Amino acid sequence: MKIFFELGNSRLKAACVVNNSYEFLGAVDKSLIEDGQFLEVLQLNNLEQVTNIYFCSVASADKTALLIEQIKQSFKCYPTELTSQPSCCGIKSGYDQFNLLGVDRWMSILGASIDASNPVMIVSVGTAMTIDAVIDTKHLGGFIVPGLSLMRRSLSLNTAGLDCYDEPTEQKELKLMATNTENAILGGTLYMAGSYINAVIRDLENETGRKFDCIGTGGDFLSIEPLLDKSFSYVEDLTLIGMLKVAESF
Repeated sequence: MKIFFELGNSRLKAACVVNNSYEFLGAVDKSLIEDGQFLEVLQLNNLEQVTNIYFCSVASADKTALLIEQIKQSFKCYPTELTSQPSCCGIKSGYDQFNLLGVDRWMSILGASIDASNPVMIVSVGTAMTIDAVIDTKHLGGFIVPGLSLMRRSLSLNTAGLDCYDEPTEQKELKLMATNTENAILGGTLYMAGSYINAVIRDLENETGRKFDCIGTGGDFLSIEPLLDKSFSYVEDLTLIGMLKVAESF
């Protein structure tokens, strides 16, 4: 058995491969790493015959070290860290300094484009919202802007009278124009994000003269999808799929 972990800014995702069969195990809040609860929630406790464990991380050094220690204690092996590279599996990084491209973005790029025959646009909507594009195995580069929660928290922290604003636990049905502050923030940030994504895709397709296959990922992508002009394929575990392809290339 092989196990894959992706430690992001907010969540820990996991997948496993048993007898060459891949399975996405789900995602948990990264706070569960501290006492090892993530193992039980993801049904990874009491596993035997684990041969390899791979991980990538964009979290802080202390959270990453904690994950490594929990893996060592639980599985009696040291995990292999996967990082951004100048090229991998035939895909070339478009960053001037490849090591400064976030490993989550790099793995998502690989997961989306290694087997792609058309240009690919990858939109990830999580703590940050990122866009990356690949044409003919070459990563063109991308953008990073705040995600929905960051934008909403910024308004709450920096605007008078909004210090009591709380992020809703469930997406509410919104009218086109809001009649209260909470919905004004929710709808406004959704429209801002959707318009931004639509504009980037439109401008890049006009500039390159190519049509892109679009792939969405990240915990908040589905809340934006109804506002997007193009059809997207949603792949929740895109980063883990990229990690799997890297591991298979060794």
